[in-house]
Amino acid sequence: MNPVLALGLTQIIGYGALYYAFPILAPAVAQTFGRPEAHLYAVFSAGLLVGGFAAVEAGRLMDRIGAPRLMAAGSLLAAACLWLMAAAPSFAVWAVAVILTEVVAVAVLYDAAFAALAQLRGAGARRAITRLTLIAGFASTVFWPLAAWLDAAVGWRATYAIFGTLHLTIGAGLHLWLVRQSPLVGDGPLPQRPVPEAVPLPPAEVDHAFRAVAVSFALSGALVSAFGVHMVPVLAASGLAGQATLAAMLVGPAQVGIRLVDALFFGRLHPLTVAAISAAALPLSAVGLIAGAPVWLAGILFASLFGVGQGLASIVRGTVPLALFGRAGYGARLGRLALVRTIASAGAPFAFAAAGASLGWTGALWLFALLGVVAAVPLVHLRARLASAGRLRPLR
Repeated sequence: MNPVLALGLTQIIGYGALYYAFPILAPAVAQTFGRPEAHLYAVFSAGLLVGGFAAVEAGRLMDRIGAPRLMAAGSLLAAACLWLMAAAPSFAVWAVAVILTEVVAVAVLYDAAFAALAQLRGAGARRAITRLTLIAGFASTVFWPLAAWLDAAVGWRATYAIFGTLHLTIGAGLHLWLVRQSPLVGDGPLPQRPVPEAVPLPPAEVDHAFRAVAVSFALSGALVSAFGVHMVPVLAASGLAGQATLAAMLVGPAQVGIRLVDALFFGRLHPLTVAAISAAALPLSAVGLIAGAPVWLAGILFASLFGVGQGLASIVRGTVPLALFGRAGYGARLGRLALVRTIASAGAPFAFAAAGASLGWTGALWLFALLGVVAAVPLVHLRARLASAGRLRPLR
């Protein structure tokens, strides 16, 4: 089996079971424990935040022992956590299991998979990361209906138990297979590959570049989080009413479409250029909704441009650090970037709702569009500096 396909399958299971299934099963869980759904989402948000802090140490472990080894261990722990959720006798035990699950998730989701590809593919990781995100993009398509069907057929407890078994068998099995595939995984030196590789930045420029990338990724992540949570209400308030959900469904095709475009046509671009496109698409999506276009066209522009920005954001979070800083310490850098991105994303939906309450949805959109422009500036400035120094060779 191709390593990209193997990781793609584990990402579908990972995101599907640990993320996308949650809102589908939440009503049944809330009814079982006699709690409002808001309490469940508060626990889930807390888990995501704690997971952001755990990502830093997880990144160091990826560099030290190899990402596939960490992913294999993460799959086993994810299975245990999901089984604990399934068997939880009380809301308190279930809440602890959820938080532990989101902590373990950092060892099996995108950042870990990107680090594994960097270790397995070396300089060929750019294309591999794009192809991985294309496969993993089907996680919601598979697990939303699967979770709903299983919940109706066997209940939420058995559903989580089944998902835990998927992590134990398919997830851990494929990750252990990856461990055996290449001498690149582990503590030994990484052999050189014949594929041209972008030249990492000189040490004197690393700190400045890392801060620029961290700020941009954090602010863009805040926009993705805010717009993703509030998309349907915002579209409805803009005048689409009952068609808001239909317009929001364009996000998925836009994500897949732009990832396909990246795979076919953006290979000659430096990842920093693609990151700038992603960062610019997010504020443009808000402007498209409030610029006075016909409401149906504005809704299409908002959802489509948001999908473009979000689709590319998943790719560049892996390719930009690899192109700028190289493979040495790659996992640790991904962990640090994940931390700042998670902190910014955690409070963004609340901040957007507060801005909407005080300024109206239009005012909130203008405010967050400005935030998106600020997010793009560090990337554009960094790209200009590298271009003037002749350091924009693409990472293939």
